[in-house]
Amino acid sequence: MKQQQITALLLTATLSGAMAPLSFSAVVLAQATNSAPINIAELVRARNYARQAAERANGGLTRYRAEQSMHGPVRQAPYVRNADGSYTFRILGYRVSNGVPESLPSLETVATVAPDGRTTIDYNGPIRN
Repeated sequence: MKQQQITALLLTATLSGAMAPLSFSAVVLAQATNSAPINIAELVRARNYARQAAERANGGLTRYRAEQSMHGPVRQAPYVRNADGSYTFRILGYRVSNGVPESLPSLETVATVAPDGRTTIDYNGPIRN
């Protein structure tokens, strides 16, 4: 699979007191923390599909909120990249009452997103141990 470079991230390193700019693509950074290269744009799309599927399965945004990791930096999302190129997310969620989410999550949704965007819910119910 051909990986597309995402905008370069400039970092600075100290080498014997001198400052040297280092350039890394988002794909290279993903490779450094995961054995297989990850296309960040693909991962963001998969995370959004999984979160939206969890929201639909749990009654919409008036009744459910996904955990913050499903909204923040994509590498912090609870995911596994499968051998077939799909991504599986384990999403903890909060029930909403009168527009206010509960203080602790009480729902778990496991969603798998295929490379073509098809999303399946593998589990949706109380949090399992």
